[in-house]
Amino acid sequence: MNYWEFRHSLKEKKFSPVYLFIGEEKFLMEEALLELKKVRFKEFNYVAFFGDEINWNDLLPYLESPPLLGNQFIVVRHAQDLKDQNIPKKLEILFRRMTNTCLVFMANAEEEKPKKISFSKMIPPEGVVEFTKFRTDALRKWIKEKFQEKGKNIDDESIYFLSSYYSENIGLLIQEIEKVCIFAIDKKDITIDVFKGLLSPVEIAFYTFLDAILRRDFYLALSGIDTLFNEGTYPQVILEILIRQMRQLLRANALFKDGYSSEEIREKLGLHPFVVKKLLDALTKYSAAEIFEIYLLLRQTDLEFKTTAKDPRVLLEKVLLKIGAKI
Repeated sequence: MNYWEFRHSLKEKKFSPVYLFIGEEKFLMEEALLELKKVRFKEFNYVAFFGDEINWNDLLPYLESPPLLGNQFIVVRHAQDLKDQNIPKKLEILFRRMTNTCLVFMANAEEEKPKKISFSKMIPPEGVVEFTKFRTDALRKWIKEKFQEKGKNIDDESIYFLSSYYSENIGLLIQEIEKVCIFAIDKKDITIDVFKGLLSPVEIAFYTFLDAILRRDFYLALSGIDTLFNEGTYPQVILEILIRQMRQLLRANALFKDGYSSEEIREKLGLHPFVVKKLLDALTKYSAAEIFEIYLLLRQTDLEFKTTAKDPRVLLEKVLLKIGAKI
């Protein structure tokens, strides 16, 4: 079950007695835990453990002898660190018998190399929830929902900016959403102009840079990149953004040439309609050959980043100047 299916199950009041939250998106995992606590029981005793500090014998009494009156909500964080040995054979039976207990194992959040969860086969299928990184379309849906929860409407351009800039850090993204909603407390509609009144120089430069590339305005792009450098943005990060943008353009161009409509391209690439519009607008400014040549230049620069001692900033500026000169 993924994040969206889990949320739907809560709305339907379909609960599992035991859950295994697994994946790298720690913020979403914590958000899901809060939502589950709100709807599972009206009142409960809360018990929390850390997997590296307990063994199964510490947990068993809570499962074998739950309170006669009332409910209990048990959370085991860092569950991947629970020792594999001495897993009780009756554990699966105990899991199924729980009526006034909700047990949540939280595992592998922010782990570079996720550990195998030896007891996962004992968790009922409806209790296993995976918190993987959002695809672009899912992230934009999530952003829109967060603003709707606060009684706000957000325009497509603002969603595009937030999903592009904060795609790697949901925690920072939610902070930005909170900040905007506090600042614009008297506004129902959130537009990019509202964001520009709040953005830091690096955030404005990022938006300017990305938009300038799509509009083929390399003078503006160079201006944006200077600000990004001055604000401490790593050249490798900027290059990765460029490569991702050109890869999207290549894929959109291939589908467009094959006769796909904008709606079909959106479905194929899993992108927001606003992003597809941006890409199709960019295709009127770049030929397929130009996009491919730019992509190869960027890949070559990426290789130089990794295999030479040349200054990454100089390499990045050079490739932008080359692109601007060629087209």
